[in-house]
Amino acid sequence: MTNDGRKILLICIMLALVIFAAYEGVRKNDFVYYDDDTYVTENPSVQKGLNLESIRWAFTSLYQANWHPLTWLSHIIDCAVFGMKPAGHHLVSVGFHIANTLLLLLILRKMTGAFWPSVFVSAVFGLHPLGVDSVAWVSQRKNLLSAFFGILTIAAYFRYAQKPGLRRYLIVVFFFAAGLSSKPMLVTLPFCLMLLDFWPLGRFAKIKGLRWFRASVSEKTPLLVMSAASCVITYIAQARAEAVAYFTLLPLGLRVSNALISYVNYIGKIFYPSSLAVLYPLNIRMPAFWKTGSCLLLLAAISVTAIGLRRRFGYLFTGWFWFLGTLVPVIGLIQVGLQSMADRYVYWPGIGIYIIVAWLTGDLREKFRIPKPVLTIGATAALVILFMLTRQQVRYWKNSMTIYERTLAVTENNYRIETNYGELLRKAGRLDESAEHFKRAIAAHPRLARAYHNLGIVYSEKGLFAEATAAFERALEFEPNSTSAHNYYAICLAEQGAYDKAVEHFSRALTPGKHFSGVLKNLCNAAVMAKNPGAAMKVIADWLQKIPDNADLYYQAGILYEDKGDVSAAIESFEKALELAESQNRRELADEIKRRLEKYHK
Repeated sequence: MTNDGRKILLICIMLALVIFAAYEGVRKNDFVYYDDDTYVTENPSVQKGLNLESIRWAFTSLYQANWHPLTWLSHIIDCAVFGMKPAGHHLVSVGFHIANTLLLLLILRKMTGAFWPSVFVSAVFGLHPLGVDSVAWVSQRKNLLSAFFGILTIAAYFRYAQKPGLRRYLIVVFFFAAGLSSKPMLVTLPFCLMLLDFWPLGRFAKIKGLRWFRASVSEKTPLLVMSAASCVITYIAQARAEAVAYFTLLPLGLRVSNALISYVNYIGKIFYPSSLAVLYPLNIRMPAFWKTGSCLLLLAAISVTAIGLRRRFGYLFTGWFWFLGTLVPVIGLIQVGLQSMADRYVYWPGIGIYIIVAWLTGDLREKFRIPKPVLTIGATAALVILFMLTRQQVRYWKNSMTIYERTLAVTENNYRIETNYGELLRKAGRLDESAEHFKRAIAAHPRLARAYHNLGIVYSEKGLFAEATAAFERALEFEPNSTSAHNYYAICLAEQGAYDKAVEHFSRALTPGKHFSGVLKNLCNAAVMAKNPGAAMKVIADWLQKIPDNADLYYQAGILYEDKGDVSAAIESFEKALELAESQNRRELADEIKRRLEKYHK
């Protein structure tokens, strides 16, 4: 091994150890009640283990408003190996982050020939606290995987650029497809490759004007087609899940304004990473014109400077437009979710800014003849600070309570986190505290159905059914198709003797799933109390046309016939229910039906 090779190996080992030291605390952290439940802890498809059924599900599911089969496979494998012990899941994420850091170092050094700037970029990438969300949050494995395959795509592309050929290009396509299959945010990677063509590769330096750009675009056509397909699939998935905020809810002007402000805020977080949070709430009110205008002027000024100095400082052009371009899918022009911005979104785009800082610092050192020891001390101090901030940020991710408490301490009007935190407090039996957080969520977002819904549950658990009824009415005003709200509302109505109205809302709460039998039972009880069993029989008849093999429907029909005194019809319904329950291996229901039938066969 050459001296250069030994130096690279030593740096890689040191980087890996330092990053692990920064993140080793995750092994003590739990899963969090924010996407980890839907991705892992309450996802039966992920917990089934690696088999043909789970693989088929991973590649065909649009669950969680995304198509990312490799991410699902990653979680499936983790569950098969580690079960529900979070330490293993977390340490795998740390492993991917370390791998991404080292790959970034190796490919940057290969492309640029600059060793220490490449080391600095990679070290900042590996130690910056903005990366903690991606590493310490299990459900953000998609971020790590997409970056992993994104860097491998760049490495394959660099090899192709050195000696173009179909086989090498197909390797680029393969890794890019894997990246898109991990997280669709990577759709901008062809754009990044064009920037790398300009600097540091200088592939089209001899072509004058913008013809280099046309040549680069032409070469990337297959990749651009893949990006377009991924965009279409992602939009369909997120629209079906009602995750996309349409123009009527968030006007274009508001989204553009938020995007401009968020770009500047991201830069601020990169250089001054304080008050980091799992979610920064979207302000649904239009920001002041001066704020939007000043952000636009700043971004435009930097862009014009980068374009004007592109020949002399190619890294400024590539780094800046890498940052701007890779954030486009998540900057909020097509708004998905309730966030104005998110730390995890900078994991990949931040590389552009780190490149600018590293290479600009080197140029400034030469221009002003700054001694190397001064630069070394400064860089080391910066990395030590980032290391300490990252270790602290990892501690905030200890569990759901700690990350929510931290987020509420550093953000304002955070209606989503107020609601999530309130739900945790309610489950812990701290009902009064829980109610206060739901009220704060409503004050920040008066049309937030979920907060009204949860406040209603708290009131009902405290026996305050009139207050609960009012809360559920507000929830249904803003989310009229919520089956859960209809169910709880009906329970409160029944508690207050409004049985006819309860029957109506129980019927609207019925939906196939694990709660079907419970809601159906409540519906029938309310109908009996209202002395209107015919209303329940009509609902049962309607549902039997949809799911004729449902044992609960026949069982409840038998109970209603009993109440009417129609013994023969009751026996017939019970026997049909028993037949279905036994064929479906529902032993508890079968035993209950047998007890009902015993009194008729004595």
